Amino acid sequence: MDRLAALRLFLRVAETGSFSRAAAELGIAQSAASRAVSGLEAELGGRLLNRTTRSLALTDAGRKVCDHARAVAAEFEAMEQAVRGAEREPAGLLRVTASVALTRAELAPLAADFLRAHPRMRLDLAARDDRVDLVAEGIDLALRLGELEDSRLTAVFLGSYPRMVVAAPGFQATAPSDLAGLPAISLTSSAFPTRWPLTDGRAKVEVEINPAVRTANGDVLADLARSGLGAILAPGFLVAADLEAGRLVRVLPDWSGPPLSLWAVWHGRTLPRKARAFLDFLGGRLAVS
Repeated sequence: MDRLAALRLFLRVAETGSFSRAAAELGIAQSAASRAVSGLEAELGGRLLNRTTRSLALTDAGRKVCDHARAVAAEFEAMEQAVRGAEREPAGLLRVTASVALTRAELAPLAADFLRAHPRMRLDLAARDDRVDLVAEGIDLALRLGELEDSRLTAVFLGSYPRMVVAAPGFQATAPSDLAGLPAISLTSSAFPTRWPLTDGRAKVEVEINPAVRTANGDVLADLARSGLGAILAPGFLVAADLEAGRLVRVLPDWSGPPLSLWAVWHGRTLPRKARAFLDFLGGRLAVS
């Protein structure tokens, strides 16, 4: 195995934490993967991984090699694109992570059309509500909502979802101040768990709510609203189908909350071709403004 292939293999072993998973992705035997990494360690003159029967852990040298391997792989892919042309069909497994609600509402419905457009690709949609470590879990692309934390990741703004107050039919409110005395449900991960900032384009108000229930999952939030438990402040993608079907209605339709930002996030400077193909496909298909 040449040095570049060995570096790429080592990178996948480090990202997946598994020789067997990395070997399966690359279509080689696990024993061949282990020998290749051992050969790389011998060539570099130092141990890159601490191995036990149950786990793998990067050494200090291994972490440094990982950073360099990532940069080398990205630069090589950029060179390939320049030489072979952007028209070359992307191929392989693309790992994308997003919240459960965003994956169900926006990404899953588009998966079949994307794979028909790119038949040499496969998708792994990691629907997770926790903040995934892209490097540790080998994620190619993350779609993240809201404000981003400072990090070494590259981020591109994709647009914003409108936020609106919705509830089951029959919920009555004639002014934002009415919401303070009415049942409400809150999203714990929201920037506004107990105070809802609202505007009608002219005035701005903040309504203090006292949620009867809190949840960390957007789909559960919508489920609770449909059950009639109270009003929610929700992004449009989460409640669009329910509004269209009449299961939920807008409360105070002239008032809305702050838009919810959507970001594409990845590790490294260069976005891999397969991830670029996915982002390009999403363009114009997401319900962002």
